[in-house]
Amino acid sequence: MISLDRLLDGLEVEAEPFVVHDLRRECTPSCGPMKPALHCTRSGSGVVELAGGATVRFSRHNVIVLPPRRRAGIVPERSTVGARMKEEAGTSPKVVTACGAIRATYQGSVGLFDQLREPIVENFAADDPIHRSFQDLMDEIAGTRAGSRAMVETVVRRCLILLMRRHFRHVDARTSWLVGLDDVRLGRAMALMHDRPQQSFTLRALAEVAGMSRSVFAARFADAVGQSPIEFLKMLRLARASQLLMNSDLPVKTVAARVGYSSRSSFTRAFHAHHGIGPTAFRTAAHEPAIGPFVVEPTPPDGAAEVA
Repeated sequence: MISLDRLLDGLEVEAEPFVVHDLRRECTPSCGPMKPALHCTRSGSGVVELAGGATVRFSRHNVIVLPPRRRAGIVPERSTVGARMKEEAGTSPKVVTACGAIRATYQGSVGLFDQLREPIVENFAADDPIHRSFQDLMDEIAGTRAGSRAMVETVVRRCLILLMRRHFRHVDARTSWLVGLDDVRLGRAMALMHDRPQQSFTLRALAEVAGMSRSVFAARFADAVGQSPIEFLKMLRLARASQLLMNSDLPVKTVAARVGYSSRSSFTRAFHAHHGIGPTAFRTAAHEPAIGPFVVEPTPPDGAAEVA
């Protein structure tokens, strides 16, 4: 597998012109759908609605990399009574976002985000260096200075390096879309698991997708990833569940089903064993990091009744 250090050293970026949206004047603009896209916000907050029903919250304190081939609509926050009253009175805060298609490659060949299946969402504080970098990007996008496109691509490269450093502090690169960059045949099997984490796969079925024998596939996969395909699938499911818990309001039982668990109780046991915290407490802590320490949910015993 290409190391993150090597990948970022060889990172090359091309950016199409970013489109700036004032969401008080526009109705549900969209990004995509064919290329990966970078979404950042100058002011206000709202949600990005992805094809397939998933939603991701956005604000001045996060940035989103949208996967290719998934159209996304951008909608201002209207979920609270106060927000609706301000909107009706014409005093709602201005929501300004920018979205642009990007091509980020390793040495001009392998597309960094070509196999991305779910959005990358990174949150940061106002005094975080990554926040300043993305505000610099927004300033450059909004300007009409000479050499603006070249400068945007330079700043996007810096932003992506900071973003990837941050992302892989808390995401295991072995469960990410990056593993498939080195080996196209392994990448096919991994893409299938990324696309259908809820499906039960056999080693034989995955080997057939990769075009290898079971023994060769298992050995090559373990060498590239450091674990078996089935162990990888389990890690992938839990990583996907973490993202769904942080970036959606789906019930825990629904999250469990989407990542291949037949019951909430079995999902909670696996999640707790991996993260040391239950899914509900994980979601609460992710949304309210300043409130205090995690409240650890008890791990349900085998055969415990499901909670709707």
